[in-house]
Amino acid sequence: MTYRLWYAQLDLFDTARRYLAILSHWGAEAPNRDRLFVSDFYFVNPSLLHLTHMTIDVRKTFTALRVPKPDETFIQYPSPPILYNKMGGIQAQALHNLVGKGLVDVEMVNNDQYRLSDQGRELANEMRTNLVLPGEEAILRFLTEEFATIGRGKGGLRDMTGLRRIGT
Repeated sequence: MTYRLWYAQLDLFDTARRYLAILSHWGAEAPNRDRLFVSDFYFVNPSLLHLTHMTIDVRKTFTALRVPKPDETFIQYPSPPILYNKMGGIQAQALHNLVGKGLVDVEMVNNDQYRLSDQGRELANEMRTNLVLPGEEAILRFLTEEFATIGRGKGGLRDMTGLRRIGT
């Protein structure tokens, strides 16, 4: 029997699902593309949040979630920048598909802000039980409420996470 490993990080459909989940939970200020991609990266790899810089209050909230450290998980992670760059094409394609399907507000996309359109919110509401998988709710809430506040300003998110795409 042949087995094939599946990696959520490299799955187009799961990435689109994660974007719908993130954007349906995001607060008042819509994220830009970089923040959406970084939030998705940590949504699918929450253990790697241990390697980021956070304010004391945000770190306390994160610690309370009891997310295992990377060396305490079954998966052996490559360095975050390498994995982030490997996910780049899948993330861009998933976002492109959501925009093309009208699930993201195109007017806001032109200003590098991402918010679900009415159709996107409707789909997210229809998928509610399948949109956020068991065990993801706490990390999703953390990313969209607490983590969303770190690293504001140009280059700030990169300074806090060390993540950047080659060529950006």
